[in-house]
Amino acid sequence: MAPSTLQIKVNALKRLLKEEKLYKNEVTEQEQFVEQMKANKADEYEVKKQIEVLQESQRMVPEVTKKIADHKEALSQFLDAYKGDEDVTEAKALI
Repeated sequence: MAPSTLQIKVNALKRLLKEEKLYKNEVTEQEQFVEQMKANKADEYEVKKQIEVLQESQRMVPEVTKKIADHKEALSQFLDAYKGDEDVTEAKALI
């Protein structure tokens, strides 16, 4: 059986929340790694490349956060108009 629209929206939001958490963890780990490389006087080129990786991760956090806000709004609007008989407690908890 194919997933319902409600299931798709809830799972998409859950995936984005997980993705945001992973990006935040990656930023923290990458910051520590860059600092460790600087402290160990690593090659400047390698440090520069790791800083670029860090900056890319930092740019992703606000993008994912915006997507989460958009998905929460869409899910909220969907729930307002929803007339089905599926359990909506998980969806409401995510909002």
